[in-house]
Amino acid sequence: MNLGNKILELRRKKGLSQEELGEKISVTRQTISNWELGETTPNIEQLKLLSNEFSISIDELVDNDMKNVLVEKVSNTEKLAGMILKIIKIVLIGVPIVIVLLFILSFLLKVAVKSKDTGREIEESIHCKLYGEEHSYSITYQELTGFPIEQGGDAYFSDILDLDKYDDAHQIFNVINDYVKRNGGTCKKLEEKNFENIVNMYVKEGSQTLTGLTLIIENLTDYEVGYGEEFYIEKYNYKNNEWEKLKLINDNIAFNMIGYNVIKGSPRELKQGWKDMYGELDKGTYRIVKRFSFNSDRPINESNIYYNYTEFYID
Repeated sequence: MNLGNKILELRRKKGLSQEELGEKISVTRQTISNWELGETTPNIEQLKLLSNEFSISIDELVDNDMKNVLVEKVSNTEKLAGMILKIIKIVLIGVPIVIVLLFILSFLLKVAVKSKDTGREIEESIHCKLYGEEHSYSITYQELTGFPIEQGGDAYFSDILDLDKYDDAHQIFNVINDYVKRNGGTCKKLEEKNFENIVNMYVKEGSQTLTGLTLIIENLTDYEVGYGEEFYIEKYNYKNNEWEKLKLINDNIAFNMIGYNVIKGSPRELKQGWKDMYGELDKGTYRIVKRFSFNSDRPINESNIYYNYTEFYID
């Protein structure tokens, strides 16, 4: 059993919703969902909190899913420590040798940094309206790791939410968005864009009901695109001209650990039902939002993760 399934099983045994578990270990419901879907994994500190919450050891929790990774990291650390000790001994021999070693070490560090691909530096912002005021927060982060390089904006968010304690830009955006929504505000996430030049998504004619529809998904690139069953729905508010995310009627919703691929020239059909999530939808204008990602390479100057949506109407 992989780590995501293990967390899902233990949470359900304890009778906790994703939101309740997230509150206990100081992460968002979306973070718990991402773990259970296998899209991200908890760090060491988060594993400790999960271990305490479920009253099992970390070894039992990861169930060998991360053991090899941890052993490899420990081994590499020991090797690095041994190398440093040898360098220190050599340095004591004399200044000329020290200069040579520093030159070599500098070269090796450059090679190591270059070989550790963290992707491009991505800059994204979130803009929110809360209590009649507008607030913005921007983060520059590593594309592949999500690690924040630089962040800042209104002191309002950083003071209230202690954002510096998080080491993942996507988690920071989720924390801000969840806080604003809980307090009756709205946010616009710049990463949630409609990339029609990458994936074309539309509703199959005649498939729409009050509780579901069938999507046609077409890949418009020469790259293999992947997606899962997860989605959410927004309703258009004509009073303030904004899309508003629908609230779930069931916090215990979990998606199957299934991934689909779509290649150029071979559209796929995907049935998306929301009866257990939102019930029957009222009259209005809606859009269904899904996340897509490239399984290998990606177009130049584009991020690896994309959000696409298609609108539909309930008469």
